Order: sequence, then structure tokens, then C-alpha cells
Amino acid sequence: MNTPSVLLAIVLCFILIASPRRFFLFPFIMAACFVPMNQQIEILSFNFGVLRLLIITGILKLTIFEKKRVIQWNLFDKLILIWAVVGSMVYIAQQANLSAVINRSGVMFDTLGMYWLFRHVLHGWEDVSRAVKFFALFAIITAPLIALEKFHESSFFSVFGPTLGQFHRGRYRAAGPFSHYITMGCFWASLLPLFYAQFKAGTNKLLFFTAIVFSLSNIYYSASTTPIMTVLAIIIFWNFYNYRMHGKIIFTVICLVLFLLHLIMKQPVWHLMARANIFGGSTGYHRYFLFDNFVNHVSEWFLLGTKSTSHWGWSQFDITNQFVLEGVRGGIITLLIFIIIIYFAVKIPCNLSLGPVTHEVKWVSWGICVTMLGQFVTFWGVAYFGQINMLLYFFFALVGFTFNESNST
Repeated sequence: MNTPSVLLAIVLCFILIASPRRFFLFPFIMAACFVPMNQQIEILSFNFGVLRLLIITGILKLTIFEKKRVIQWNLFDKLILIWAVVGSMVYIAQQANLSAVINRSGVMFDTLGMYWLFRHVLHGWEDVSRAVKFFALFAIITAPLIALEKFHESSFFSVFGPTLGQFHRGRYRAAGPFSHYITMGCFWASLLPLFYAQFKAGTNKLLFFTAIVFSLSNIYYSASTTPIMTVLAIIIFWNFYNYRMHGKIIFTVICLVLFLLHLIMKQPVWHLMARANIFGGSTGYHRYFLFDNFVNHVSEWFLLGTKSTSHWGWSQFDITNQFVLEGVRGGIITLLIFIIIIYFAVKIPCNLSLGPVTHEVKWVSWGICVTMLGQFVTFWGVAYFGQINMLLYFFFALVGFTFNESNST
């Protein structure tokens, strides 16, 4: 970890300790939006990035310096716990070495640590609104810096460590502080429904409108198809607001259409991924080929996943699908648990938006639902790594919060 990253980590940990609980999420969001995750301190084979240091600090703050709030662990919380534990156990059994134990220990610490912390600080809808405001603020702050990276082909964020913006077929793809330009675009695309929901709820309209515009700027400068496809899907899903009470029928119709396409197409229906090419040079065919191999090699990964996918074909070591990653690392059990999590993550906030709640809660809960539907689309084009995982755990914590809210209405 270089000197600027160390100094920022110290500052963020101090802010986390010293500030009131309502600012608890601010250091996590700033770390995700500014510091590349390749900046780490290694201690006894364990790597500690800025987010992991914040998890340790946050746990200390909540357990030592503040009165701990009792969380009523619900079904969704338990699913997250089971997903993390089962996935880690299967991966360790698959690899059968000490490195796997160390690796999964870190992953479980990140997953359960951030989820637990985020659930603790989301007490009410004002906490949700405040967290989204923090994200909106950093969308506005980072967009000019990412635009400068695009036009100057060098990143401000490289002060905190190496970044991965790069040329591809004569076009520069900006990555900001993220591990990849695709994850940078997906990060800001995933937040659009929450920004728009707050805008519709009538709170700080100028802030959230500006955040939407600047997020779209970041997505454009990533020059990647997957974030654009996510944005298009989000626009479509949002327009189902007046028909959300017919969600089961809509889902059934979509499944039937895909099944019919699978029957009449010369290629399997997932070949549609190969045709997604908004920006020239997109790797849609690679995504199709990867998932096709995933289906055709089901016997390899079904029980305990598989150690390698390189033998599936050219460049098949590059897993660009979250569902494939879940199966390859954790077998069919982990994959099914993950799919169930996504199902409930869509259903729970949707049901809450249909309940006897205020106008603002209807919009925000529907925004969470659309966010998770957008995640479902994103997962077909990228497997999460780096600081975008923090955003995913935040979304899951929002769903856990809405589950308790729906039971209290």
C-alpha cells in the first residue's frame, strides 16, 4: 500500500471512529470510490485493503465504543450467512490447501463483516436516504475526474495505486479507481434506480438529478456494453411500476418467451449474449461461449465446483458471469442459494412497495427492487471483484432492512 493510500486509510478509520453513527457509511463509500483494491497491506499471508481495515474499525466501534443494536435476523439474513459459509466450505474442499482456507477466510470476513455492519446502521428510511446521498455526492465528485482520465488518458486515482484504464481497439476505456472499466461502469449503473427513486420521492431533487447525469457520464466513459445493457434493463424494469402487482405473470411470460426462443433458434437462447455489442469490440461471444461451456461441463462443477475452466477453450479462464463464478467456485448448492437470494432480493422490496406505506417508501422500495433486477442483468456480463462487492453487500443489506420493514407494516 503506497503512502497516499495509507494516509487516506488512517483518515477514513479516524472518521469512522470519531463521527456520529449517521456518517458510518461515508468512509466505506469514499474508500470504494477512490482507492484501487490492489492497495493492500500483507500481514502473515493475510491482505488488508482499505475496506477490510474499515470493517475491523467498524466492528470495534459498534462492539466497544457504542451500544450495540440487536438485529432481528430474518430469513434473508440467514440466506446471506448460508451462502457465504457454504460457498467457502465447498471452495476449501475443492482446493484442499491452506491457501484456499486463507482466501475464503478473507472473503467471508468481507462478506459477513460488511453485511453485518450495514444492517446495523440501517435503522430506518432516513438512514437509507442518507446512504444514497453519500453515493450521489461521490458520483458528482468522481465524474469530472473520470472525464479527465478519458480525455488525458491518465487517471487522478493512480495517486492511490495502479488503475486499469486502457485502450481497446483505438478507444480509451476509463476505469477510475476500479479494478476494471466494466466494474466501474456497472457500479454507477447499479445506483441509478436508487438515485431516481429518491428523486421521485421528492427529496433533494437537484442533488439526485445531478447524480444521475454524472453517473451516466461515468458509464459512458467506461465504454463498455455491460453497463449500458444494465441501464437499458433498468429503464424497462422501472416502467413496470404500475404493473408490479402482476410480477408473477410478467415473470412467467418472460420465461415462456425465452423457452420458445430456445426452441425455434438455431443456437441456444443464451446465444443472445453474443449479439450484445453496443460498443465495437465487445466480448459478447466470449460470454456466450463461457456460459455454453458451463452448461456442457455441468458434471465437472456440479458437486464441488472445479479448480480451473481453462481447458474449456480459448480464454475460458476469464469468468465474466457471476452465476458461472458461483457454480465454478461453490458447486450447484452455492449457485442455487445465490439464485434464491436474488429471487428474494427482488420479491421483498416489490411486495413492500405494494403495501400500506407512504408515497416515499413506495418509490424507494421499488427503486431497491429495480436495483436488484438490474444486478441480475449485470451478472450475465461480469463477475464481481474488487470494491464493487461492497456495493453488492450494501444492496443485500437494504433488502434485509426492507424484509423487517415489510413484516412491521
